[in-house]
Parts: sequence; structure tokens; C-alpha cells
Amino acid sequence: MKKHNVNSPVILALLSLILFAGFEYAYLEWEQEESARLSHTQYIESLENNFGGAYTEGVSSNTLTEEEQAELEAAAQARMDAGKDEMAARAVTARAEADALSEKTEDTDDATQTESNDDDIQDDAEDTEINNSENATDEDKPTEDETEVATDEETADEEAERIAAEEEARAQAEAEKAAAEAAKAQEEAERAAAEAAQAQAEAEKAAAQAEMQASVSEYATEVADIVNQYRADAGLPPLTLSPSLCEAADIRAAELLTSFSHTRPSGQTCFSAFDSLGIPYGYAGENIAAGQTSPTEVMNSWINSPGHKKNIMNPNFTKIGIACCYDASAPYSYYWVQMFTD
Repeated sequence: MKKHNVNSPVILALLSLILFAGFEYAYLEWEQEESARLSHTQYIESLENNFGGAYTEGVSSNTLTEEEQAELEAAAQARMDAGKDEMAARAVTARAEADALSEKTEDTDDATQTESNDDDIQDDAEDTEINNSENATDEDKPTEDETEVATDEETADEEAERIAAEEEARAQAEAEKAAAEAAKAQEEAERAAAEAAQAQAEAEKAAAQAEMQASVSEYATEVADIVNQYRADAGLPPLTLSPSLCEAADIRAAELLTSFSHTRPSGQTCFSAFDSLGIPYGYAGENIAAGQTSPTEVMNSWINSPGHKKNIMNPNFTKIGIACCYDASAPYSYYWVQMFTD
């Protein structure tokens, strides 16, 4: 607590009173000496000026009588004595006021010092109590700042764990999704590859089929030449290779892949193929074969079969149509047809 110093104003007041009293006493002494040097008229004027009296000079001479001189001295002595008494009274009053102020100051200082000491003792006691309390509790529990820091750290740890768990779950979900998409993409790629392989196989098959079909399309001429050679050896006229009959033979050769028979898959007779193409006929015949890979081979099979040979050597026929259908996936791969009309 801040302590106030009140001794300086008291000391200044005492010094002022002492100086004032000394000044008054010196002035009175000077006035007594001065009055002895003044003339009667000047002294009277001085008295009038100092005391304001209506004093009237009774004589005009500058020389004072002994009685007048004694009267003046007695008046001056009375005035001096009154001034001394007044100064003494003032000094006593000032001294009493100074003593009272000093006592009051001392009491105030004592009270202030006592209060300051009490405050210091109380502050020391509070500091000791706080220190003891802090020392006692420091070992048992953390401070408020440490508690806040620990709470913040726990909250940060919990938040970090929550974020890490969410990130892990999100990453797991994304990984599973990516794996599913990869599996789906793999499946689609495999399916696409299988389809591509199948398409490639079909393309190769179609190419082989087309190539073979182009080759077997030339077989019609070779087969017709062999037929006419047999007919010539027997003295029969040659048969004409008819485009319309070759078309009917193509239809029938493809149908043999499904049903190797003179009855069509629809259940109709083989000659109904002429009707669909508008081919007129009076006499008609059909030879079929499967598995032979060349015109020579198939003609050997037909010429050595009495029924097939009968159609080849029939003198009523004048036109012939020939076809060969190739399918590597079919049981016999090669399927042959000869169709005759008059």
C-alpha cells in the first residue's frame, strides 16, 4: 500500500510562522530607533500614518519639551509593548496550531503505518495462503491453464481420431467401389474380349465360308462337265447348266444342313423350290450327297448309285442345276445338290 508523507507541509507552516514573528519583531525595533531620529512634525505624521489618529500638534517649535519627549517615549514604549504582546499571542497560537497539526500528523502517520502494516500482513498472509494452496493443489490437480490445455489436447485428439476414422471409412468405401468398378471393368473387358474372339472366329469362319463357297461355286461347271462326259459316253445329248435351276439347287443345299432329305424342312416336297422361283417343269429329278470334298468324288458316289445314275442318264432331262454348300460346323461340312428338268 502507498504511504503518504505529511511532514513536509507541517514543517513549511512552522517555518513561515517563525519568519513572520521575527519580521514583526525587527520592524518594531526599527520603528523605535527611527522615531528617535524623526522631527516632532515627522513623528506626528508617522503616528497619524501608522495609527490613523486625529492627533493635532499643539506647538510649532521643532524642539520638544521633556514632558513631551517623555510622553512620546511612553507612547512608543506602550505601542512596542502592545506589539510584543500581540506577537507573543500570535506565536503561542501558531505554536498551538503547529503542535495540534503535528499531533494529528503523527496520529495519521501512525494510523497509516498501522494500516499499511496490517495490509502488508494481510497481503503476506493471503500470498502465503495462496502459495500454500497452490503448492498443495499443484501435486493433486493441474492448473486451470493446464486443464484447458489438456482439454484442448483431448478435444483435438478426439477430433483427429474422428477425422481419421471418417477418412479411413471413406478411403475403404472408395477402395471397395474402385475394386467393384475394376471387377466390373474386368468382366466387361473379358466379355468384350470373348465377344471379340467370337466375332473374330465368326469372321474367320465367314471368310473361310466365303472363300470355300467361292471355290465350290466353281464346282457346278466341273460337275456339269463330268455329267455330260458320262452322257456322251452313253450316246445321250448334253445337259444345259441353267442359272435358275442352280438357284433352286442353292436353296436346297442350304436346307440339307437342317434336314438331309428330299423333303424340305417345311414338310413340302423338294420340287416346291421350283414353284417359289416360277420354274416350269414337266419332268423333274433331284440328287443329294454329303461329305464329298470335290466334284470328282461326289460324281463317283452318284454314278455308282443306280438311283442317282438313272437321273444323270435320263433322256427326258435337258437342263441341270448344281450347288454345293460348305459349313465347317455341320456334320458333313460339304452338301451337294443336282436338280434336273425337261
